[in-house]
Amino acid sequence: MSAAVKMDELLYDSLESLSLPDVYIRLREVMESDDSSMADAAEVLSLDPALAARILRMANSAFYGFRSQVDTVTRAANILGMQKIHDLALAASVSAAVEGLSNELMDIDTFWYRSVHCGFLAESIAEGAGMRRVESMFVRGLLHDIGHLVLFSRYPEECRQALAHSDEGLEARLYEEQQLIGIDALQFAAELARVWQLPKSFVDTYTHLMRPEDVAGPQAREIAMLNIAVQFSSGMDSDLLVEEIVQRIRPPVWRIAELPPDVGSAALDASTLEMVDAMYRILTRYDGVMP
Repeated sequence: MSAAVKMDELLYDSLESLSLPDVYIRLREVMESDDSSMADAAEVLSLDPALAARILRMANSAFYGFRSQVDTVTRAANILGMQKIHDLALAASVSAAVEGLSNELMDIDTFWYRSVHCGFLAESIAEGAGMRRVESMFVRGLLHDIGHLVLFSRYPEECRQALAHSDEGLEARLYEEQQLIGIDALQFAAELARVWQLPKSFVDTYTHLMRPEDVAGPQAREIAMLNIAVQFSSGMDSDLLVEEIVQRIRPPVWRIAELPPDVGSAALDASTLEMVDAMYRILTRYDGVMP
């Protein structure tokens, strides 16, 4: 079976259970309309009590430090802004969409905790590089590994064999997925982003994450930074030393990112476990037991 046919088959089998909720689709329509206001976005969010609750929790979190309680979705939307509202709604919607996926290779709570950490790494690296708008970097980092949840569920034995190559680096693991399954997790993440009609930056990021030099223009730098974040996240999961992770990141990635190799260490310090824990609680149905 060719990779294209396998991708189509996997997408067809997955989309029914992985569809994004109507409230996110409606919110995106509101954002894309020139006539819509923040009040319109708040009205849409209010249609989903669980999502509205997450928005309120974020507005009241230590990230913003407001002295008075934020008790309405409308005020929360005005505090957070349209882009952050969109990104949080997207993250929460994807989290809900994959909730029913089961697999033998990774606990779902562990998966999300690691994903949140990767998101913070991406954001910290972007902030250290002087980028002004870093929210999208967080969400792209957060969702970069979403393809693995599907592959773990559908191809557990092949993924188990690919995981055995994690110590050789992320590229080696993705290569093994290509050999054993015919597609890898990043390819599937890019296709999901395309089918879900996410911003083009998501599709381009996952398509070119391992080869940012294939992208022209300023977006190449963003993708290179995300590559660094993902490599550090993957390397830390494999218990590699920081120096080992730095050596595994190809020189063109550092050059395109326009960052020194010690940026990863600084990002690890900035993305504290307290921050990761707080966002994990917001994005998941936290029950008090950490992975």
